[in-house]
Amino acid sequence: MRSIRYALPAAAALTVALGFGAPIAHAAPQASAACDTATTKANQAQADSDAAAADLKKQEEAGGHPGKAEEDNAASLANAAALATTDAQRVCGNTSPVGPMKTGVGSTSEGSNAASLATGAGLVGAAGIGVMALRRRRADSQV
Repeated sequence: MRSIRYALPAAAALTVALGFGAPIAHAAPQASAACDTATTKANQAQADSDAAAADLKKQEEAGGHPGKAEEDNAASLANAAALATTDAQRVCGNTSPVGPMKTGVGSTSEGSNAASLATGAGLVGAAGIGVMALRRRRADSQV
């Protein structure tokens, strides 16, 4: 009875550690009418921005100098495209990071490997065994 009483907290700690250490499976978000509408708006805004940028480039290549109004319009359309894309990502649920980080080394989007999970589980198990040994020692000294 005594050994079971000491083993249960260690087993519970190990189970919790493995539960938090394992990657969480994400279900694919369901496409909805709101998502389709937001995606269509984002695609249209991006097309408008690309067209304005292409017009500016053509004008500059032809030797012309675009005016302030044309440059402001292109910047405004680029900003609208960025906002529409962000809105579409929020509505559709595509907010998880994608690709490597721009600063630092590594990324959390790569997941975890078996070695780090095993190391973490081993540390939690060792801590559980240590707690069990200390509790047994304390119980023995009180008798």
